[in-house]
Amino acid sequence: MIRCIDQSPCLPEEKVEIWKAFLARQDTEEIRQFLQERCILRQEDEERALREGLVSPVREGEISEGTKVAEGFPEIKRPGPRHVTRPLTIGQADLMPSRPTATAPLQELPEVEEQPEPSEALPCSLVVVSTGHRISLPAEGELILGRIDLDLSFAPDVDLTCDTQGMQSISRRHAKITAFGGRHLIEDLGSTNGTAVKGRPLNQGQRVPLQPDDHINLGLCELTYNRIPRWLGIYRGRPYRAFFLVTFSGNRYYLPPNPEIILGLSDPERGVAVDIDLSQEGRLVRRTSPRHARVIEEGGLHLVEDLGSTHGTKLNGSFLEVGELVPLHPGDHLCLGSCILYYDFETQVEQKGVAA
Repeated sequence: MIRCIDQSPCLPEEKVEIWKAFLARQDTEEIRQFLQERCILRQEDEERALREGLVSPVREGEISEGTKVAEGFPEIKRPGPRHVTRPLTIGQADLMPSRPTATAPLQELPEVEEQPEPSEALPCSLVVVSTGHRISLPAEGELILGRIDLDLSFAPDVDLTCDTQGMQSISRRHAKITAFGGRHLIEDLGSTNGTAVKGRPLNQGQRVPLQPDDHINLGLCELTYNRIPRWLGIYRGRPYRAFFLVTFSGNRYYLPPNPEIILGLSDPERGVAVDIDLSQEGRLVRRTSPRHARVIEEGGLHLVEDLGSTHGTKLNGSFLEVGELVPLHPGDHLCLGSCILYYDFETQVEQKGVAA
């Protein structure tokens, strides 16, 4: 049943819901029938057996060579294959979000002996060991890890400049994370100081799958790969504030409790005022527009939108369409031109001694 779920042609989010129903013993006969008849591995096994002569096809009503029917017993006909009369559909009301929400936080799946890889069921992240910098990883697509180069106006998807204290042990394009179906592969991009997974250096272009608790070294920067904690469960009932941290300078900007927060560059002479002013970041914001993006709060979540900026806004390596509102989650990286902001929360205990 497990491999039928894994190899079925369902969407990743549908597989998660079918797996949850299976664990809770709420799966129906229709779902089981649908998965078994469409299991790619089962089809491959049957085809391989036919090729190797392990199984000979028998038509209905026939008896294969070498098989005798005992006297006095009626002949038993093989049943024909079962067919699902309509495709399996899962309504929108049945689909749960891929990440926790304020109104319906997900619960930890129970541990069983046989289960899909954790990365299939839950979103994963990288965490820089020395700084706690969280990097949310997409379920699909690519993410470039490296460092900003102001002279070349280059910015990767995730900037690790602040995590290495400017020692430049990280190359501009150091490593690439490739995601598909919630699983992640890491690849070195010809970096100067190399990439290692669990202490084993990677050759340039070599792609290695990541597993929970893996330790990764990008030059002198150590990271761990694991499932994303239950953010809202961690902070429920405890005072916390959301902030943006500029990954190049380490400057932190707290999100004010406004219904709308404008990010950009203030310009009093032109009458431009913003809520989070990035002007002090100097050369880093040469490609940032005065009114670059806005953040609104809705249902306990922050959502970000590009305001028609000149050089665009990227979230975790993907450009946002103008007017497209996308929710922010801890560990997300927002690129305004070439200024990369890392979004996260901190509790009241963590705020001690930190100026707002």
